[in-house]
Amino acid sequence: MGRHVGIVGVGQTHHARRRTDVSQAGLVREAVDRALADAKLSMEDIDTVVVATGPVLFAAVNQPEKWVVDAIGAQGKSVVRLTSGGGAGFAGALAGYYQVAGGFSERTLVVAYDKLSEGQLQYSISTLYDPFWGREFAVGIMGFSAAYWRARMDVLGHTEEAAAMVAAKNRKNAIANPYAHVKKEVSVQDVLNSKPLCWPIKLLDVPPISDGAAAIVLSSEKMAHHSTSRPAWIRGMAYCCEADNAPERSLMLSEPLAIASRQVYRAAGITNPRRQFDVVEVQEPYSCFELNYYESLGLCPPGQAAELMASGATQLDGDIPVNPSGGCMGANPIGAVGVIRLIEAATQVMGKNESHQIKDAKTALVQSGGGWANLRGCAVLSA
Repeated sequence: MGRHVGIVGVGQTHHARRRTDVSQAGLVREAVDRALADAKLSMEDIDTVVVATGPVLFAAVNQPEKWVVDAIGAQGKSVVRLTSGGGAGFAGALAGYYQVAGGFSERTLVVAYDKLSEGQLQYSISTLYDPFWGREFAVGIMGFSAAYWRARMDVLGHTEEAAAMVAAKNRKNAIANPYAHVKKEVSVQDVLNSKPLCWPIKLLDVPPISDGAAAIVLSSEKMAHHSTSRPAWIRGMAYCCEADNAPERSLMLSEPLAIASRQVYRAAGITNPRRQFDVVEVQEPYSCFELNYYESLGLCPPGQAAELMASGATQLDGDIPVNPSGGCMGANPIGAVGVIRLIEAATQVMGKNESHQIKDAKTALVQSGGGWANLRGCAVLSA
Protein backbone atom coordinates (compact mmCIF):
# COMPACT_ATOMS: atom_id res chain seq x y z
CA MET A 1 0.00 0.00 0.00
CA GLY A 2 2.90 2.40 0.66
CA ARG A 3 2.67 5.58 2.71
CA HIS A 4 -0.38 7.79 3.11
CA VAL A 5 -0.38 10.76 0.72
CA GLY A 6 -2.33 13.97 1.14
CA ILE A 7 -2.94 17.13 -0.85
CA VAL A 8 -1.79 19.99 1.41
CA GLY A 9 -1.70 22.94 -0.97
CA VAL A 10 -3.53 23.94 -4.14
CA GLY A 11 -3.38 26.77 -6.65
CA GLN A 12 -4.81 27.56 -10.05
CA THR A 13 -4.76 30.48 -12.43
CA HIS A 14 -7.64 32.57 -13.60
CA HIS A 15 -8.45 30.82 -16.85
CA ALA A 16 -9.24 32.66 -20.08
CA ARG A 17 -9.51 32.11 -23.81
CA ARG A 18 -6.23 33.97 -24.21
CA ARG A 19 -3.89 34.85 -21.33
CA THR A 20 -1.86 37.43 -23.26
CA ASP A 21 -0.59 38.96 -20.03
CA VAL A 22 1.81 36.08 -19.29
CA SER A 23 4.06 33.62 -21.10
CA GLN A 24 3.57 29.89 -20.66
CA ALA A 25 6.21 29.91 -17.93
CA GLY A 26 4.51 32.85 -16.25
CA LEU A 27 1.20 31.03 -16.34
CA VAL A 28 2.79 28.05 -14.59
CA ARG A 29 4.44 30.26 -11.98
CA GLU A 30 1.08 31.84 -11.13
CA ALA A 31 -0.38 28.46 -10.18
CA VAL A 32 2.78 27.24 -8.42
CA ASP A 33 3.12 30.36 -6.28
CA ARG A 34 -0.48 29.98 -5.12
CA ALA A 35 -0.07 26.29 -4.31
CA LEU A 36 3.13 26.83 -2.34
CA ALA A 37 1.60 29.74 -0.42
CA ASP A 38 -1.46 27.63 0.36
CA ALA A 39 0.82 24.87 1.68
CA LYS A 40 2.89 27.38 3.71
CA LEU A 41 6.00 26.18 1.87
CA SER A 42 8.71 27.44 -0.47
CA MET A 43 10.33 25.67 -3.38
CA GLU A 44 13.18 24.71 -1.05
CA ASP A 45 10.75 22.44 0.82
CA ILE A 46 9.86 20.49 -2.34
CA ASP A 47 11.76 17.30 -3.13
CA THR A 48 10.45 16.48 -6.60
CA VAL A 49 8.50 18.25 -9.33
CA VAL A 50 6.14 16.80 -11.93
CA VAL A 51 5.27 18.93 -14.96
CA ALA A 52 2.25 17.78 -16.97
CA THR A 53 0.98 19.20 -20.27
CA GLY A 54 -0.99 18.22 -23.30
CA PRO A 55 0.86 17.06 -26.45
CA VAL A 56 3.63 19.38 -27.61
CA LEU A 57 1.53 20.84 -30.43
CA PHE A 58 -1.16 21.97 -27.96
CA ALA A 59 1.07 24.85 -26.87
CA ALA A 60 3.81 24.65 -29.53
CA VAL A 61 6.80 24.41 -27.16
CA ASN A 62 9.02 21.33 -27.18
CA GLN A 63 10.42 20.13 -23.84
CA PRO A 64 8.64 22.92 -21.92
CA GLU A 65 9.79 21.55 -18.57
CA LYS A 66 13.20 23.15 -19.17
CA TRP A 67 11.57 26.57 -19.40
CA VAL A 68 9.23 25.86 -16.49
CA VAL A 69 11.98 24.72 -14.12
CA ASP A 70 13.72 28.07 -14.39
CA ALA A 71 10.48 30.00 -14.00
CA ILE A 72 9.46 28.32 -10.75
CA GLY A 73 12.91 28.15 -9.18
CA ALA A 74 13.18 24.37 -9.29
CA GLN A 75 16.81 24.16 -10.42
CA GLY A 76 18.51 21.17 -8.86
CA LYS A 77 15.25 19.37 -8.12
CA SER A 78 14.27 15.98 -9.46
CA VAL A 79 11.96 16.87 -12.36
CA VAL A 80 9.86 14.71 -14.67
CA ARG A 81 7.49 15.77 -17.41
CA LEU A 82 4.71 13.69 -18.84
CA THR A 83 1.77 14.08 -21.17
CA SER A 84 -1.43 12.15 -21.62
CA GLY A 85 -3.70 14.43 -23.60
CA GLY A 86 -6.75 15.51 -21.64
CA GLY A 87 -5.70 13.31 -18.74
CA ALA A 88 -2.19 14.78 -18.49
CA GLY A 89 -2.88 16.58 -15.21
CA PHE A 90 -4.37 13.49 -13.60
CA ALA A 91 -1.53 11.29 -14.86
CA GLY A 92 0.95 13.82 -13.46
CA ALA A 93 -0.78 13.74 -10.09
CA LEU A 94 -0.66 9.94 -10.13
CA ALA A 95 3.10 10.07 -10.85
CA GLY A 96 3.55 12.48 -7.96
CA TYR A 97 1.43 10.28 -5.72
CA TYR A 98 3.64 7.28 -6.43
CA GLN A 99 6.77 9.26 -5.56
CA VAL A 100 5.46 10.13 -2.11
CA ALA A 101 3.68 6.82 -1.45
CA GLY A 102 6.82 4.92 -2.49
CA GLY A 103 9.04 6.86 -0.09
CA PHE A 104 11.09 8.62 -2.77
CA SER A 105 9.83 12.06 -1.79
CA GLU A 106 8.35 13.73 1.28
CA ARG A 107 6.74 16.49 -0.76
CA THR A 108 6.08 16.58 -4.50
CA LEU A 109 4.82 19.55 -6.49
CA VAL A 110 2.62 18.69 -9.47
CA VAL A 111 1.91 21.47 -11.96
CA ALA A 112 -0.15 21.04 -15.11
CA TYR A 113 -0.96 23.58 -17.78
CA ASP A 114 -1.85 24.35 -21.37
CA LYS A 115 -1.72 27.63 -23.27
CA LEU A 116 -3.95 26.51 -26.09
CA SER A 117 -4.13 29.95 -27.67
CA GLU A 118 -0.52 29.54 -28.82
CA GLY A 119 -0.63 26.04 -30.31
CA GLN A 120 -2.24 23.93 -33.02
CA LEU A 121 -4.94 22.11 -31.07
CA GLN A 122 -7.05 20.72 -33.90
CA TYR A 123 -4.06 19.61 -35.96
CA SER A 124 -2.63 17.84 -32.92
CA ILE A 125 -5.91 16.07 -32.15
CA SER A 126 -6.27 14.96 -35.76
CA THR A 127 -2.85 13.27 -35.70
CA LEU A 128 -3.08 11.53 -32.32
CA TYR A 129 -4.10 8.18 -33.72
CA ASP A 130 -2.37 5.16 -35.18
CA PRO A 131 -1.45 6.37 -38.69
CA PHE A 132 -2.35 3.01 -40.25
CA TRP A 133 -5.48 1.86 -38.40
CA GLY A 134 -6.86 4.95 -36.75
CA ARG A 135 -6.08 8.23 -38.42
CA GLU A 136 -8.28 7.88 -41.49
CA PHE A 137 -11.23 7.04 -39.25
CA ALA A 138 -10.47 9.40 -36.38
CA VAL A 139 -12.37 12.48 -37.65
CA GLY A 140 -11.22 14.34 -34.55
CA ILE A 141 -12.34 13.92 -30.96
CA MET A 142 -15.76 15.40 -31.67
CA GLY A 143 -16.55 12.91 -34.42
CA PHE A 144 -15.64 9.98 -32.21
CA SER A 145 -17.59 11.44 -29.29
CA ALA A 146 -20.69 11.98 -31.39
CA ALA A 147 -20.56 8.37 -32.59
CA TYR A 148 -20.02 7.21 -29.01
CA TRP A 149 -23.05 9.13 -27.78
CA ARG A 150 -25.25 8.07 -30.70
CA ALA A 151 -24.44 4.41 -30.12
CA ARG A 152 -25.78 4.72 -26.57
CA MET A 153 -28.86 6.86 -27.18
CA ASP A 154 -31.36 4.22 -28.21
CA VAL A 155 -30.01 1.55 -25.88
CA LEU A 156 -29.48 3.59 -22.71
CA GLY A 157 -31.67 6.63 -23.19
CA HIS A 158 -28.85 9.14 -23.35
CA THR A 159 -31.04 11.68 -25.07
CA GLU A 160 -30.17 15.11 -26.38
CA GLU A 161 -32.23 16.60 -23.55
CA ALA A 162 -30.39 14.63 -20.84
CA ALA A 163 -27.04 15.92 -22.11
CA ALA A 164 -28.46 19.44 -22.39
CA MET A 165 -29.42 19.21 -18.70
CA VAL A 166 -25.77 18.42 -17.90
CA ALA A 167 -24.56 21.43 -19.89
CA ALA A 168 -27.09 23.76 -18.25
CA LYS A 169 -26.22 22.50 -14.75
CA ASN A 170 -22.48 22.88 -15.15
CA ARG A 171 -22.62 26.26 -16.85
CA LYS A 172 -24.81 27.60 -14.05
CA ASN A 173 -22.45 26.23 -11.38
CA ALA A 174 -19.46 27.87 -13.10
CA ILE A 175 -20.87 31.34 -12.49
CA ALA A 176 -19.74 31.20 -8.84
CA ASN A 177 -16.28 29.84 -9.71
CA PRO A 178 -13.75 32.70 -9.37
CA TYR A 179 -11.33 30.98 -11.76
CA ALA A 180 -13.80 30.07 -14.50
CA HIS A 181 -13.36 31.25 -18.05
CA VAL A 182 -17.06 31.13 -19.04
CA LYS A 183 -19.72 32.43 -16.64
CA LYS A 184 -23.05 32.44 -18.40
CA GLU A 185 -26.25 30.67 -17.41
CA VAL A 186 -28.07 28.85 -20.19
CA SER A 187 -31.32 26.89 -20.23
CA VAL A 188 -31.85 23.34 -21.45
CA GLN A 189 -33.71 24.79 -24.41
CA ASP A 190 -30.79 27.12 -25.17
CA VAL A 191 -28.53 24.08 -25.42
CA LEU A 192 -30.97 22.16 -27.61
CA ASN A 193 -31.36 25.16 -29.91
CA SER A 194 -27.64 25.92 -30.19
CA LYS A 195 -25.73 25.39 -33.42
CA PRO A 196 -25.32 21.72 -34.46
CA LEU A 197 -21.65 20.77 -34.74
CA CYS A 198 -21.59 16.99 -35.16
CA TRP A 199 -25.00 15.53 -34.35
CA PRO A 200 -26.04 14.99 -31.62
CA ILE A 201 -23.33 17.36 -30.28
CA LYS A 202 -24.25 21.03 -30.38
CA LEU A 203 -22.34 24.18 -29.60
CA LEU A 204 -23.40 24.48 -25.96
CA ASP A 205 -22.62 20.80 -25.33
CA VAL A 206 -18.96 21.71 -25.83
CA PRO A 207 -16.68 23.36 -23.23
CA PRO A 208 -14.54 26.38 -24.09
CA ILE A 209 -10.87 26.29 -25.05
CA SER A 210 -8.81 27.92 -22.30
CA ASP A 211 -5.34 29.00 -21.25
CA GLY A 212 -4.61 28.01 -17.66
CA ALA A 213 -2.51 26.16 -15.11
CA ALA A 214 -3.08 24.31 -11.85
CA ALA A 215 -0.76 22.98 -9.14
CA ILE A 216 -1.00 20.79 -6.05
CA VAL A 217 1.46 19.93 -3.30
CA LEU A 218 1.44 16.28 -2.28
CA SER A 219 2.85 15.41 1.14
CA SER A 220 3.63 12.38 3.23
CA GLU A 221 1.71 11.96 6.47
CA LYS A 222 4.89 12.75 8.38
CA MET A 223 5.20 16.24 6.87
CA ALA A 224 1.58 17.17 6.19
CA HIS A 225 1.02 18.90 9.55
CA HIS A 226 3.47 21.63 8.57
CA SER A 227 0.99 22.80 5.94
CA THR A 228 -2.50 22.09 7.22
CA SER A 229 -4.44 20.42 10.00
CA ARG A 230 -6.85 18.95 7.44
CA PRO A 231 -5.18 17.45 4.35
CA ALA A 232 -7.21 15.90 1.57
CA TRP A 233 -6.01 12.30 1.81
CA ILE A 234 -5.83 10.27 -1.37
CA ARG A 235 -7.54 6.99 -0.47
CA GLY A 236 -7.13 5.45 -3.89
CA MET A 237 -6.09 6.49 -7.39
CA ALA A 238 -5.89 4.66 -10.71
CA TYR A 239 -5.60 5.43 -14.43
CA CYS A 240 -6.43 2.72 -16.96
CA CYS A 241 -6.47 2.45 -20.74
CA GLU A 242 -7.62 0.40 -23.68
CA ALA A 243 -6.81 0.44 -27.40
CA ASP A 244 -7.92 3.46 -29.43
CA ASN A 245 -10.00 1.48 -31.87
CA ALA A 246 -10.51 -1.92 -30.27
CA PRO A 247 -12.95 -3.68 -32.66
CA GLU A 248 -14.77 -5.53 -29.90
CA ARG A 249 -15.00 -2.71 -27.38
CA SER A 250 -18.31 -1.93 -25.73
CA LEU A 251 -19.70 1.56 -26.16
CA MET A 252 -22.19 1.07 -23.35
CA LEU A 253 -19.73 1.78 -20.54
CA SER A 254 -16.26 3.27 -20.36
CA GLU A 255 -14.43 0.04 -19.68
CA PRO A 256 -11.14 1.63 -18.53
CA LEU A 257 -13.05 3.87 -16.12
CA ALA A 258 -15.06 0.95 -14.77
CA ILE A 259 -11.82 -0.98 -14.19
CA ALA A 260 -10.13 2.01 -12.54
CA SER A 261 -13.12 2.67 -10.28
CA ARG A 262 -13.22 -0.93 -9.08
CA GLN A 263 -9.54 -0.74 -8.15
CA VAL A 264 -9.94 2.58 -6.38
CA TYR A 265 -13.14 1.65 -4.55
CA ARG A 266 -11.52 -1.51 -3.26
CA ALA A 267 -8.56 0.48 -1.91
CA ALA A 268 -10.80 3.16 -0.37
CA GLY A 269 -13.43 0.81 1.07
CA ILE A 270 -16.22 2.17 -1.15
CA THR A 271 -19.09 -0.29 -1.53
CA ASN A 272 -21.97 2.07 -2.35
CA PRO A 273 -20.69 5.00 -4.44
CA ARG A 274 -24.04 6.77 -4.65
CA ARG A 275 -24.38 6.93 -0.86
CA GLN A 276 -20.74 7.16 0.26
CA PHE A 277 -19.64 10.17 -1.80
CA ASP A 278 -20.60 13.69 -0.75
CA VAL A 279 -19.40 15.39 -3.93
CA VAL A 280 -18.10 14.39 -7.36
CA GLU A 281 -15.88 16.25 -9.85
CA VAL A 282 -15.70 14.86 -13.39
CA GLN A 283 -13.94 15.97 -16.55
CA GLU A 284 -16.64 16.26 -19.21
CA PRO A 285 -15.09 17.01 -22.64
CA TYR A 286 -18.65 16.98 -23.97
CA SER A 287 -21.86 17.02 -21.96
CA CYS A 288 -22.82 13.47 -22.95
CA PHE A 289 -19.72 12.04 -21.28
CA GLU A 290 -20.89 13.06 -17.82
CA LEU A 291 -23.87 10.75 -18.29
CA ASN A 292 -21.51 7.94 -19.21
CA TYR A 293 -19.44 8.59 -16.10
CA TYR A 294 -22.46 8.27 -13.81
CA GLU A 295 -22.83 4.68 -14.98
CA SER A 296 -19.17 3.74 -15.34
CA LEU A 297 -18.46 5.03 -11.81
CA GLY A 298 -21.39 3.10 -10.36
CA LEU A 299 -23.39 6.17 -9.34
CA CYS A 300 -26.37 4.56 -11.04
CA PRO A 301 -27.04 1.28 -12.88
CA PRO A 302 -26.35 1.07 -16.62
CA GLY A 303 -29.09 2.79 -18.56
CA GLN A 304 -30.23 5.06 -15.72
CA ALA A 305 -27.93 8.07 -16.15
CA ALA A 306 -30.60 10.17 -17.86
CA GLU A 307 -33.01 9.34 -15.04
CA LEU A 308 -30.39 10.28 -12.42
CA MET A 309 -29.78 13.60 -14.17
CA ALA A 310 -33.51 14.36 -14.43
CA SER A 311 -34.05 13.53 -10.75
CA GLY A 312 -31.94 16.50 -9.64
CA ALA A 313 -29.62 14.28 -7.57
CA THR A 314 -26.51 15.73 -9.21
CA GLN A 315 -27.54 19.36 -8.74
CA LEU A 316 -25.97 21.47 -5.98
CA ASP A 317 -28.89 20.71 -3.66
CA GLY A 318 -29.04 17.03 -4.65
CA ASP A 319 -27.77 14.11 -2.63
CA ILE A 320 -24.67 13.67 -4.83
CA PRO A 321 -23.65 17.01 -6.39
CA VAL A 322 -21.55 16.61 -9.54
CA ASN A 323 -19.26 19.44 -10.69
CA PRO A 324 -20.13 22.20 -8.22
CA SER A 325 -17.22 24.07 -9.86
CA GLY A 326 -18.86 23.98 -13.27
CA GLY A 327 -16.42 21.40 -14.58
CA CYS A 328 -14.94 21.87 -18.04
CA MET A 329 -17.92 24.02 -19.04
CA GLY A 330 -16.40 26.77 -16.90
CA ALA A 331 -12.77 26.36 -17.94
CA ASN A 332 -10.93 23.88 -20.13
CA PRO A 333 -7.12 24.26 -20.24
CA ILE A 334 -6.89 20.67 -21.43
CA GLY A 335 -3.59 19.53 -19.92
CA ALA A 336 -4.45 21.07 -16.54
CA VAL A 337 -8.02 19.85 -16.21
CA GLY A 338 -7.18 16.68 -14.25
CA VAL A 339 -5.37 18.70 -11.57
CA ILE A 340 -8.21 21.24 -11.48
CA ARG A 341 -10.69 18.44 -10.73
CA LEU A 342 -8.43 17.25 -7.91
CA ILE A 343 -8.18 20.81 -6.55
CA GLU A 344 -11.94 21.27 -6.56
CA ALA A 345 -12.52 17.95 -4.80
CA ALA A 346 -9.67 18.45 -2.33
CA THR A 347 -10.90 21.89 -1.27
CA GLN A 348 -14.38 20.43 -0.77
CA VAL A 349 -13.21 17.86 1.79
CA MET A 350 -10.82 20.42 3.33
CA GLY A 351 -13.78 22.76 3.80
CA LYS A 352 -12.36 25.67 1.82
CA ASN A 353 -13.86 25.45 -1.66
CA GLU A 354 -14.16 28.83 -3.39
CA SER A 355 -17.03 27.93 -5.72
CA HIS A 356 -19.82 26.07 -3.96
CA GLN A 357 -18.78 24.49 -0.66
CA ILE A 358 -20.88 21.38 -0.09
CA LYS A 359 -21.89 21.26 3.57
CA ASP A 360 -20.13 18.57 5.62
CA ALA A 361 -18.34 17.15 2.57
CA LYS A 362 -15.98 14.46 3.81
CA THR A 363 -15.49 12.10 0.84
CA ALA A 364 -15.08 13.13 -2.79
CA LEU A 365 -14.77 11.29 -6.09
CA VAL A 366 -12.65 12.62 -8.98
CA GLN A 367 -12.69 11.43 -12.60
CA SER A 368 -10.36 12.45 -15.39
CA GLY A 369 -9.13 11.07 -18.68
CA GLY A 370 -7.52 11.52 -22.05
CA GLY A 371 -7.96 10.25 -25.56
CA TRP A 372 -11.54 10.18 -26.79
CA ALA A 373 -12.68 7.46 -24.39
CA ASN A 374 -9.75 5.09 -24.03
CA LEU A 375 -7.82 6.64 -21.11
CA ARG A 376 -9.80 7.06 -17.92
CA GLY A 377 -8.96 7.35 -14.23
CA CYS A 378 -10.45 8.25 -10.89
CA ALA A 379 -9.45 9.01 -7.32
CA VAL A 380 -11.10 9.06 -3.91
CA LEU A 381 -10.25 11.88 -1.50
CA SER A 382 -11.30 12.29 2.12
CA ALA A 383 -10.57 14.61 5.02
